[in-house]
Amino acid sequence: MAAISNVRQAHQRGYTIWGLAMKLLVLGAVLILVLRVAPAYIEYLNVKDIVIKVAQEYDPKTQTPGQVKTRLRKLFNTNQIKDLDPEAITVTRDKGGVLIDANYEIRFPLFWILEGVAVFDDLQVNSKTVSSP
Repeated sequence: MAAISNVRQAHQRGYTIWGLAMKLLVLGAVLILVLRVAPAYIEYLNVKDIVIKVAQEYDPKTQTPGQVKTRLRKLFNTNQIKDLDPEAITVTRDKGGVLIDANYEIRFPLFWILEGVAVFDDLQVNSKTVSSP
């Protein structure tokens, strides 16, 4: 009877080919998602830094909203921002300051016929409320 109980306890441990394949499939899917989403998020962080920088440097005595938009366009070109068209940004005067609205969304391919959408809607910056450098 003791020999039979020892046989039952002697299970092999490790990966089966199916278990390993499923783990690799999940790991690959996560890796693809990260590689597809990360560039859009990194570009968003760059856009946010540029918009805040331009709002901080705004001088109402010497700059017009058109000049602010030109500055944004030049900085986007320098930093190779491709997802956001500078023409889509609105720059308006707002009580002695300037309001920069750079909210945007981007679509990017995920798998086969699936697309991802990232909506960046916190890029509305007022030069009066942003702290100076």
